[in-house]
Amino acid sequence: MKFEVKYKPSYAMLVATFDQGESITAEAGAMTYMTPNIEVHTRKREKSLLGSWV
Repeated sequence: MKFEVKYKPSYAMLVATFDQGESITAEAGAMTYMTPNIEVHTRKREKSLLGSWV
């Protein structure tokens, strides 16, 4: 994986380039754009027994 931080310090954006088979985990709403050949997997967040998000 190669990455570069652009537009710092305000509005910093990480631009990442992946080799085949590499992955990244991002916070919901954090991705600004992606190329069409990227596969995105999502999961539903649920509240635990004690009320925190998992």
